Amino acid sequence: MSGKTLLQWIAVLSALGALAAYALRPENKPVAQASTTSGELTFAPDFPVADRAWVLGAIAKARPEARRLIDDVDGRTRITAFYEPYGYWLGWARAVAPNQYEVRLNLARLDGRRKIDRDTVTLHELGHVVDYALVPDMLRDRLAAQVPTSGVCPDKIQGDCAAAPERFADTFAKWALRGAVSAVGAGYSLASPQSLEDWGAPLSELAIELDVTAG
Repeated sequence: MSGKTLLQWIAVLSALGALAAYALRPENKPVAQASTTSGELTFAPDFPVADRAWVLGAIAKARPEARRLIDDVDGRTRITAFYEPYGYWLGWARAVAPNQYEVRLNLARLDGRRKIDRDTVTLHELGHVVDYALVPDMLRDRLAAQVPTSGVCPDKIQGDCAAAPERFADTFAKWALRGAVSAVGAGYSLASPQSLEDWGAPLSELAIELDVTAG
């Protein structure tokens, strides 16, 4: 199979995975209804202890508003590992059951040459979980549309060709880290909005709504 054909199949599988995840998400409920009591992030038993430390460290670096959103979903999220040193993906997020999510991290790469991108990839994938669990589709699509276009479409799945969920998750990570990401980041070749603060304002409102509901 040629490299181009392989990437086309990857794009198809990615789209199918996203559709499966959205089929299991709350149906555009208000946050007060979609959210549930959280808990603590769980790791698969074979996920290395040393790697757990940097995953938790990445979450600790997120701005408070992003942490609040992550706190609402982390008790429903399990972190697992996969090892593909030459694989395309650094991470993967999916819904495995109603209100249950899994984040898979490619430790072969994140413990290797892509160590610098650990924070961005972790928060990118958790951004997907926040999207699946809490963010209405219309808001997600509106925020994704605010990501500037570049006129390029690498591999037919990056840049201007990145799907709305990827545009959202990638920018969620940048917003959560206040722009402190590497040039490569999670690998989608996306530009940042002119103001990450303005972009993330609706997410800050969601975080406040969660606090009000919890109170």
